[in-house]
Amino acid sequence: MRAVQQRAWWALAVIAVMLVVFGTSDVVMGAEADPGISLAVSGMSPATLATEQPDAYRMFDFVTRSQGILLTVFGLLLLIVIAIPYRAARPWAWRALWLLPAWAITVPCLFAAFGTVPAQPPAPPMISGPIVAVVSAATLIFDRGRIRDR
Repeated sequence: MRAVQQRAWWALAVIAVMLVVFGTSDVVMGAEADPGISLAVSGMSPATLATEQPDAYRMFDFVTRSQGILLTVFGLLLLIVIAIPYRAARPWAWRALWLLPAWAITVPCLFAAFGTVPAQPPAPPMISGPIVAVVSAATLIFDRGRIRDR
């Protein structure tokens, strides 16, 4: 059991790396990085939005890229906290990492509050957000004994 606890941080590190990858792809690809988001929110693909409402597409593309920068930075900061103070069982790092599941659950809540097009499937973050929240919270709960034993 102790050996598993010593490696539990890897689950959090994988999530942080995925955030960096998704954020970087949003910066590079813009609105085309995840067409499921525009379909869920507007009912239009990025290509249709670009054709029918070029100003709206430009704004959506800008927001996607700027949010990609935020996601990349958030993932890198998480990775630093996970790799150094969390691995060293610093209690403050364990408490700070609770921001990850809190953030992950607010993303689908925002989509739900904002509203999505009924005929479309849910936006990918509405699926991945709860998964990230559950995995990260479960990892933190599982690993709390290692933090307390220090």
